[in-house]
Amino acid sequence: MNDYECIFIAKGTLSDEASAKLFTQIEGEITKAGGKIENKEIWGRKAIAYAIKKNKDGIYLKLDFKLEPGKISELNKTYRLNEDILRAMIIKK
Repeated sequence: MNDYECIFIAKGTLSDEASAKLFTQIEGEITKAGGKIENKEIWGRKAIAYAIKKNKDGIYLKLDFKLEPGKISELNKTYRLNEDILRAMIIKK
């Protein structure tokens, strides 16, 4: 298993309950793929440097986790299909 770091930007128009549900769903996808979440930081609402899909602010989440390398592409596909996630960037530590 490799160590990864991921930063998500969710739509800034989501309510606190909806964003909490989305972040739980994101964590669930990682654990369902066989990963282990080591650290979670919610950075909150912040302005985005440029508009993404007509959104000028977003809710940021940073996750540190361990996962098999072959599962990363599946996670990227899942996160790209979710309309509430504006950006997701997964980096190997």
